[in-house]
Amino acid sequence: MKRIVILFVLAVFCSCNKNERLVYDLNMHDIYYPIVTEKRDSLFISLLTADKILTTTVDVKLLGDVLQSPTRFKVEVVKEKTDAIEGVHYEKLPDYYEFPAGEFIYKMPVNLLRGDKGITEKPVSLTLRLLGTSDLGIAYQDRAEIRLVIADMVKMPEGTGYYGDMTAFKNLFGDYSRKKHTMIIELTGHDFWDGNYGDNGGVYGIYYEMDYYTPYARKLYKIITENEIKDENGNIMQGWMVP
Repeated sequence: MKRIVILFVLAVFCSCNKNERLVYDLNMHDIYYPIVTEKRDSLFISLLTADKILTTTVDVKLLGDVLQSPTRFKVEVVKEKTDAIEGVHYEKLPDYYEFPAGEFIYKMPVNLLRGDKGITEKPVSLTLRLLGTSDLGIAYQDRAEIRLVIADMVKMPEGTGYYGDMTAFKNLFGDYSRKKHTMIIELTGHDFWDGNYGDNGGVYGIYYEMDYYTPYARKLYKIITENEIKDENGNIMQGWMVP
């Protein structure tokens, strides 16, 4: 019996060591990508409105109490899951990032480069992995990687799924055009699939973000109807029934 008890205690001790960061502690400071979920592992980024360099940001969230002083953490490129090229599609990552004190969310900057003609037809991926340190651990291993899908093109607002008939877009913005799409990006500061807006973060395109986009639809309507703006085919854009 004594031997069994000792073995049981050792098993519990080893288990606690292995999973100690899964139990919340006030002094624990762990980070993860909040946008990554069971249904989403990527962030679509369009360079369409960029000049030469676009500084995009990726949210990194802190689990535990806020930091008392800025703390460094490291991010690495996951090469086996990346086809973007350093110096062509993105600038080299800094040796360290610094999570600020007193904050739960850090908007981590990543500099993307425009100019490669290939990404006007097909996007490339840049996968970034958070690395734990003695000061900042990893909260969830399955939320420590994010894939940035980089393109110098637009992705259709409603994808190619069930709602791929553009119903939601037409209800908000009227007939689709590439020019109108870029104007919406300029108004909102992001594309439809960027994943940092509204109630669902772009997971479902715009179909479940009607309330978020309605004020922008009204602004766009005002701009288009008060000015003579041509689309990519040279046609003057017309008004529509705005919500």
